[in-house]
This record gives sequence, C-alpha cells and structure tokens, in this order.
Amino acid sequence: MATLSLKYGKGYKELSLDVFEEYRILENKKTSKRSAKEIIQDALDHPIGSSRLSQIVKKGERICIIISDISRYYQRMDLFLPEIIKELNSAGILDEDITFLCATGAHAAQTEEEHALLLGEELKKRFCVVDHDCHNKEDLMTLGITRNGTEVAVNRRAVECDRLILTGGITYHDMAGYGGGRKSILPGIAGYESVAANHSRVFGKNVGSGLNPECRMGNLERNPMHEDMIDACAMIKPDFLFNVILDSNGNYYKAVAGDAQEAFLMGTKYLDEVGAVLIEEKSDVVIAGCGGFPKDLDLYQASKAFSASVEAVKENGTVLVIARCANNMGTEESVSIITDFQENLQRETFLRKDFLPEAFSGYLLCELAEKYNLIMVSDYEPKSELNQCGIQLFREISEAISYIEKTVNKKDKRIYILPSAMSVLPKLK
Repeated sequence: MATLSLKYGKGYKELSLDVFEEYRILENKKTSKRSAKEIIQDALDHPIGSSRLSQIVKKGERICIIISDISRYYQRMDLFLPEIIKELNSAGILDEDITFLCATGAHAAQTEEEHALLLGEELKKRFCVVDHDCHNKEDLMTLGITRNGTEVAVNRRAVECDRLILTGGITYHDMAGYGGGRKSILPGIAGYESVAANHSRVFGKNVGSGLNPECRMGNLERNPMHEDMIDACAMIKPDFLFNVILDSNGNYYKAVAGDAQEAFLMGTKYLDEVGAVLIEEKSDVVIAGCGGFPKDLDLYQASKAFSASVEAVKENGTVLVIARCANNMGTEESVSIITDFQENLQRETFLRKDFLPEAFSGYLLCELAEKYNLIMVSDYEPKSELNQCGIQLFREISEAISYIEKTVNKKDKRIYILPSAMSVLPKLK
C-alpha cells in the first residue's frame, strides 16, 4: 500500500495514495548540501549591501536583537543566535549590553520555557528575553506615518538602543506576500493600533469587495501591507538583518545578512528558488499538510495552508487541510467573527470599522469558504464553529477522502497534494 506521511502536530497522519487514480505531489525538492552552521556563517561572512556585523558595532554600544516568537520556532533561532552573539562578542560587545526583544506582534506573551526554546539553553542562561507588549503604550514611541496613512508606533527599546539587529525567517505570507525582514518591525514590535491599521490594508477599496487581491502569498507589488512595513522599517533604520530560508523539509536552504531591505529582497528570491512549484493548470482537489508543530498549533496559523492551497485549485474546487490545531482557533476574536455574524458582508463591514488583527483568520476562512469547498482533518473543538464558517470537519483522513469521493463527481478529477503547504507556493506557468 502506497502512503504519504503528513506531519500532524508532533506526530503524523497517514494518507493512502491507492485511493487516487491520478495525483501529483507538489513539492520543491531543492535542498542544500551544506550544514546549517556553514549556511549561517556564509551569510555572516558575506553580508548584502552592508559591512559585516562586527565592523558595524562598537564596544560599549547597546544592542537590541529582535527575534520571532514561538509560532516561528521552526526557524531554529537556537542555531543562528549563538553565531550572531559570537560575532558581537568578537567586536567587544558585552553580554550585559545585549537585549533580546521578542516580536510578538499582537500574539500572547510567552513562558520562560518557550524563551528557552527560542534562544537555546546556553543563551537562555546568559540573557533575558523581553516580550513586546503591543498594548503597553508607555513602552511605545511614535515614529511617523506611512504612505498609506498608518501611524507607526514601536517598542522604545528598539529606538533607544545604539544598534538594532533584525532576525527571523523569510516565508510565504498570506497577506504581506512574504514573512521576514521588515515584519520584525511592523507588526512585530508595533503598537496595537499600528498593527490593526496595517492589517486593515488587506481589504479592497470598496465595502463588499472583500480582500485586496494584491495582498496574497508571494506578491509584494502594489501590496499596501508590504508598503506599510517597508515604510515603518525605513523610519527606524535597522543596522543589520539576519534571516534564514528553509526548504520544504524544514532544513536551512540559505541565509541572508546585511542591509534590511537588500538582504530581505534577496531572501525572497532564494525562497522562490526552494518554495515555488510550477503547475500547468489548477486542480479540482488539493490535499494539504501544514508541516506539523508549530505551524498547526492552532487554526490562526494553519489557515495559511488554505491560502497556499487555493493558489492551485479551481474556483468551487475542494481543499482538504490536515492540521491538528491543539489550541483550536488560537484567538477568541477569530471565533467571534465567525459565530457573531451570519454573512461575510457583515463581517467585512465590522472589520473595516474596527479592525481586529486576531480576527483575520476567522474572516479569511469565511471568505474562502464562499469560493471553495473547505475540509479539515483536525482535533479542533467544537465542530460547530467551523461548520458555521463553512468548513467540514473530520477526525480521520479516510473519512475526509470518502466525503471528497462522494461530493466531487468528476471521474477525471485532478488532485494535487501539498505535503508542506506553508513552505510551498504553487504558481501557474
């Protein structure tokens, strides 16, 4: 029996391939033969558009290093942060002059155990991590207004330090086009009102138009969310950036370092090298895995697998996402945007008036459910929340496949399988 193991939380679910007459697995098999340490060191040794980090900083300067939160644990910060610290120490920077600021955006604060996972045990013994609190206005400084009218307020630690270093990973993002780079500033360390204003750019110009088609995975051009982020980053002028790019197996493919803008843009090209998959035409059915923990920790994160999948499916086609979602939706606001309204126009009107970043995933799923047949295999509770959104929920893959066989009647139906949907972007030739 031919099966495909799909990561599910910290375990796996088995997808039987024998039930399909014809299918294509969409994955980019490019990988690097170099070790993670070699990739990290090569980026630090060859910065893009700037001097190397040890030549930028000076002894006695206060350094602020922005890191991602636990939802981006897959970046394996514990591998590259020690190398960055070594470079800083070699330039005479003392441990006590280094602050780690976690770009939680509008996410919840983290535990000491989670901080240890992010930094690694050795660095956690030497340093403390400060979680950004987007609601603490005493910790915020206003920098200016973007071209789209978003007022940018950020954590004052990043402004008052002598040198600011951004770290993270470049991924596909369902609103900003690409994650990483400038996202460490906005929404990473921005005030809640700034985050909300930036996220509200995801809508089209007119009420009822729904989501802006430019705010999609793999697109930066005319993307107003990205424009906001670029403007915010330019206001604070980071001194150095280090971002990793992962392959579909979660291993390091490349890393970029140097100027915050130039290095980030080069990183997006590297991501397309290892993440884009060309398709001749869209399919009737897409079956997608998220890539396991923490990508499927909750539906707030796992919804990105739906965003990637719809790039490969016909309108009114069927998308099945396999995501454990041990923390269910992950935000009460996304649940409320589903359950408190009966139709998407009401949801859109509400969010245009008072945008809640935590509610976006709920809205996104409701809009996608109007255009596609959405299915999930998940531990999500309760089922009624997703049913109201328009998602059919099953506990086992076999049950979901039986449902697809009954509802998709085409004998010649085309099926695409995305084992790691959040690491791959299907693109029409």
